Amino acid sequence: MKAIWITLALSVSGPAIAKEIAGARYVEPTDAYGHGAVKNGEYAGLRIDYDDGTHNVIRFDGAVFEDTAPRLHDFDADGTPEVVAVLSGFRVGAMVQVFDFDGDWARPIGNTNPIGQRHRWLAIAGIADFNGDGHDDIAYVDRPHLARTLRIVTVGMAGGAATLAPYANAEGLSNHLLGTPEIEGGVRDCDGAVPAVLTANADWTQVVETVWQDGRLMSTEVGPYRGPESFTPHLACE
Repeated sequence: MKAIWITLALSVSGPAIAKEIAGARYVEPTDAYGHGAVKNGEYAGLRIDYDDGTHNVIRFDGAVFEDTAPRLHDFDADGTPEVVAVLSGFRVGAMVQVFDFDGDWARPIGNTNPIGQRHRWLAIAGIADFNGDGHDDIAYVDRPHLARTLRIVTVGMAGGAATLAPYANAEGLSNHLLGTPEIEGGVRDCDGAVPAVLTANADWTQVVETVWQDGRLMSTEVGPYRGPESFTPHLACE
């Protein structure tokens, strides 16, 4: 992470002893950033809870969390999850940010490059091993109201740091309607099947399924979009 535009603040509750991440949520709603892309979706803090009843709250000067909810996922297969969030810098816009427990408290360990402009956002679609290489990836839509580009980054964990490396993208897709409180669609990840990202097309008339096939992302319209419930049958495992 480039430290030229944000600084980290950490507040804690309880002593730092052996523990594991048990949950996470955004706290301290704020209008300091004033984007409004996600209804009631900007927060000053990320609270991370531990299995011993303690917690810490992570805040950044010059950035807010702009998202619906943080996600827990064990990228390094150590039996404990990392936390995935969307952080938006006041000058550089949104990025995917990963946090992990460092032996004392959870701290940021890696992020995607920021979009590069204030009030430019991304919406996480889900997490899975989309290309079958044994490493889990994060799928998100870059600027779901503007660029409408699905991007997939693979998460590498080593030496207490995470590297989020992009390897695929597909254009003309969206998973969020401007000003609404929910991210729509998601990821279908079923045993024995290639994981699929479910989004809408650019004009929100069709549900689209995107999978990794023959070394690239392939998108297929699978049904009409008539509301959030249109995704339900396509997200279910048979």
